Amino acid sequence: MHSNTSFLYTRFLYTWTKFLAVIFCALCILPLMFVCVSPFFSPLCAADVAEVSYQVHFEGVSDKATSDTLRTVSQLVSLESNPPSTLTALHRRAESDVEHLIKGLHSMAYYNAKVDIRFNAEVSPVVITVLVDTGPVYPLVSFKVVAQAPQSKEPSPFAYDLIMPKDLGVELRAPALPKTIIDAERALLRFMAGKGYPLAVIAKREVVADQATMTVSVTLYVDSGPRVMFGKTQVTGEKKVLEGFIRRKIAWKQGEVYDPLLVEKTQVSLEASGLFASIVIMPQAELDAEGQLPIDISLIESRHRTVSAGVSYNTQQGPGVMGTWEHRNMWGRGEKLSLFAEAWWKQQNVKLQYSKPDFWVAGQDFLWIAEMERETTTGFKESFFSISGLVDRQWNATTKFSYGGSYKELRTGDSDNNGVASLLKAPLQLKWSTANNLLDPTNGRSFNFKMTPTWKVDRPKMAYVINTLSGTLYHPLTADHRFVFAGKILLGSIVGAGRKSIPPPELFYAGSENTLRGYNYWSVSPLNAERKPIGGRSMMIYTFEPRMRLNEKFGLVFFYEAGNVYKQATPRFNEKLLQSAGTGLRYHTPVGPLRVDIAFPLNPRKGIDKSFQFYFSIGQAF
Repeated sequence: MHSNTSFLYTRFLYTWTKFLAVIFCALCILPLMFVCVSPFFSPLCAADVAEVSYQVHFEGVSDKATSDTLRTVSQLVSLESNPPSTLTALHRRAESDVEHLIKGLHSMAYYNAKVDIRFNAEVSPVVITVLVDTGPVYPLVSFKVVAQAPQSKEPSPFAYDLIMPKDLGVELRAPALPKTIIDAERALLRFMAGKGYPLAVIAKREVVADQATMTVSVTLYVDSGPRVMFGKTQVTGEKKVLEGFIRRKIAWKQGEVYDPLLVEKTQVSLEASGLFASIVIMPQAELDAEGQLPIDISLIESRHRTVSAGVSYNTQQGPGVMGTWEHRNMWGRGEKLSLFAEAWWKQQNVKLQYSKPDFWVAGQDFLWIAEMERETTTGFKESFFSISGLVDRQWNATTKFSYGGSYKELRTGDSDNNGVASLLKAPLQLKWSTANNLLDPTNGRSFNFKMTPTWKVDRPKMAYVINTLSGTLYHPLTADHRFVFAGKILLGSIVGAGRKSIPPPELFYAGSENTLRGYNYWSVSPLNAERKPIGGRSMMIYTFEPRMRLNEKFGLVFFYEAGNVYKQATPRFNEKLLQSAGTGLRYHTPVGPLRVDIAFPLNPRKGIDKSFQFYFSIGQAF
C-alpha cells in the first residue's frame, strides 16, 4: 500500500516537472521566434490597419443648391477626412449614405429621386461616384386644415374652412418643401391662438405624394380645443421691483379673449424696463374652474445699478473719454436716475436725468433733465446750463411723441453775436419708425419731426421756431439682409427772428460724424469775410450708404453725402452742394456695431477743410 502511494507521488512530481519545463521553454523561445519572423509578417499587419482613402464625386446634379444640400447631408463627404480601414467598411459607409441622400432630395421636393453609388477601387485614392436622378420637383397642389374626428357629436367651434393657404404662408403650385409644411403648421397654431384658441394641437399630419400626377397634397387634422379667455395672472420672482409696477405692464385684462399679441406686447414692455435678466410668460396647460386660462409670469431681476466708461477718438475733436452711472429702480417702480459725462479736447458735457415710467398712463414717461456743456468750434465758443421737463409717450408700436418745456442760459463768445441769452423753449417731437433695429437697422423706414418754439426773455426780446425733419430708408437687397441700401434726408428751417439776432449756437451747422462726413467740424455754414462759419437758418443734406455684411462679425459700408447750410429760412436749390464720400468698417457686437469711418470732402474749401476725416463711434451713422 505504501509502495503504491510512493509510486503515484513520484509520477505526479514527474508530470508537473515536465509541464513546467515546457512552459519555461515556450516563454523563452516565443519572443525569439517573434523577433525572427516579424519582418515577414509586418507587411500583412500593416495592411490590416491601413486606411482606404477616397474621393466623392456627384453626377446628375446641375444646380448649386441641390449639390450643396447633398454634400451637407452626405456622410461620405463629412467623413472623407476620416477614411475607413478596409474597402468593405467603405462599401458599408456608402450604402448607409443612400438613405441620407434620398432624404436630402426629399427636402427639396424631389420625391421620386434615385441614387446609385459606384466604386473605382483600382485607383488610389478610391473614386466614389454618386449618380443622382432627381426626377421632377413635386408641386404642392392642396393644403387643407380640417377638424380632427370629434369624440362627441358636437361640431368643432373653430371655422376651419375660413383658413386659406396664404394665411399660413403656403403658395399652391410651388415646390412642396417639407420646411414649407412645418412652417405652415407653426403659422397655423399662431393663427388659431390669435383667434382665442391657444390650446389647439395638430393631431395628425397627412402628406400624400401622388406618383401618378407627381404632386403633393397635405391635410392637417387639428383639435382646436375651446375658445378661451385670459384668466388670473400670477407673478413670481420679483424682489426689489414692486408687483404693482409689473402689473401695469400687462397688456391684457382678465376675461378678454386670449391674444398672443398682447402677451408679446407685455414681454416687450417688461424687457424695455431694463429691470429683468429673464422674463418668461407662459399660459398654464389647463383651464381653471371658471373656464379661463391662467397666465404665469416668471421673472429674474437683473442688477439695477450700472457704471461704465469708455474712450473715443476722431480727427475733428481729438481724443475723448466718457463715463456713465445709472440706477434703474430708485423706488421700486422702475424710476431711473442717470449721470452722463464726456470730455473731448474742445467739448465737455455733463447730463443728469431722472425718468418716471408709466406717468399717469402706461407707456408714458416723465423726464427731468439738467445739462451743462462747454464747446469750442470754428464759428463760436459756447457754454450753457439747461433744465427740462418732458413727457415722452409711446403711442403705438411705430409712433412716439414728446412735449414739454425747458429753460436754457446760454453764453456765446468768439462769434459775430456774442452775449448771454436766457431762453424758454417748448419742444415738440414726433417719431414714426418701422425700422427693425435701433443701432443696426436693415429694413424699414422712419420719420422724425421736431419743432422747438423759443423765446428770448431778456433784452432784446425775440422769438423764433427751430424745425427739423429727417427721413430714413433701409431697403434689404438680399433675402438674408446681408446687403442693405440705406438713405437719409435731413431738412431744417428756423423761422421768426433774423439770423443776426439768434444766438449762433442755436443756428444750423453741418460737418460731423453724422452730417456731411469729411468736412471740418461744424464748419459747413455761410461764411463771413474772414471765411469763418456764422451759422444758417436752413439746411438740406442727403446721405446714401450701401451696407454689406461680410460675415457674422464684420461689415463694410460705402457712403456719399451732399448738402449745405443756407442763410435764408428755406434751402436754396440753385446754390452749390458740398459733397463727400468715404468708406467704413463695422464690427458687430450684441449692443450694436462699432463704427470706423474715413471720409473725403469732394469740394474741399481752401484753408478750412482737411484732406480727410476719421471717425470712431458706436452704431450706424443713421
